[in-house]
Amino acid sequence: MLLLECPRCHNRMKYQPAKAGSGDGDVFKKVKKCVYCNFSFNVNKSVVQKL
Repeated sequence: MLLLECPRCHNRMKYQPAKAGSGDGDVFKKVKKCVYCNFSFNVNKSVVQKL
């Protein structure tokens, strides 16, 4: 599980990547939408810490 921070509104949210066997490659190439302001951002640039 990763803790992400939105670059626009600076709210933090948890992100659980899919399991390793599901075929999703590198999780850091993914794009996530902020649940607060609906802004799309790259997961790689917004990781605060691994939980």
